Amino acid sequence: MQPSFITNGSAICRAVLAIVVCLTASLAGIRAEAQPNLDEVARQFEAVAFGHEHGPSSGIVQRWNGDLRLALFATPGWDVHPYLKAIGLHIEEIEGLTGIRVRAADSVAGATLRFGFYPRADFAKMPGRRDDPEFRRWVETSACIALAIGDREGLNKGNIKSGAIAIGTDIPEAQRQHCILEEMVQVLGLANDACHYRPSLFCEDDHVSEMTSADKMLLRTLYDQRIRTGMPRAEALPIIRTVLSELMSKQAADAPQKAKPTTVAARSQ
Repeated sequence: MQPSFITNGSAICRAVLAIVVCLTASLAGIRAEAQPNLDEVARQFEAVAFGHEHGPSSGIVQRWNGDLRLALFATPGWDVHPYLKAIGLHIEEIEGLTGIRVRAADSVAGATLRFGFYPRADFAKMPGRRDDPEFRRWVETSACIALAIGDREGLNKGNIKSGAIAIGTDIPEAQRQHCILEEMVQVLGLANDACHYRPSLFCEDDHVSEMTSADKMLLRTLYDQRIRTGMPRAEALPIIRTVLSELMSKQAADAPQKAKPTTVAARSQ
């Protein structure tokens, strides 16, 4: 059976994008968020931006240079509506961190990012190299996957032109919530998993459903104007470290100061 394009996709996506909810720091309920140091955050960026979950890494900065046009899909009988709120919140946060916009596609043909919920057995239909054993292993064993497609050579190298996300319908609900955000972030250009600091959205052992403050720095850094699309790793890393250092310093300056304990002297009656 063919997956169903959400027929009123424009209306649904616009409704999703219009959701405004005050975000709260719910990660505290999972475990206290550690504050990694600059070296750990820089290593995490290098691993997730220049590596890849499957196949060879490109060795260049990859990211979108224009707005994303989103189309939602679902396998027949699957209700996508319970996930619209979460998708809308993630989109709102991504837009704030990157400066790119996500808009509803007017048609399937006009979509640059296709986002669907499918049984994992259908992942093998994703575009890719069928003759590559590593690609086959990846699509056959993953709970969720994201593909970012762009140029690796020429004037537009590193420019992501289209993407596809598949979320398993036959995985536990908590894992599915984690997958939704993980793949939405990875399709933006941070394609690899890494655990140089924890907890992290990019660490497979940490099934978080929100980005940590350090994760947000990685995404913000990727889309910083000082970083060029297609920039080689060796050229980009010193600039990346500078941007991360600035973001960490700003975070430390903005952090609320701990209140000093007040000493009350006891008086004899």
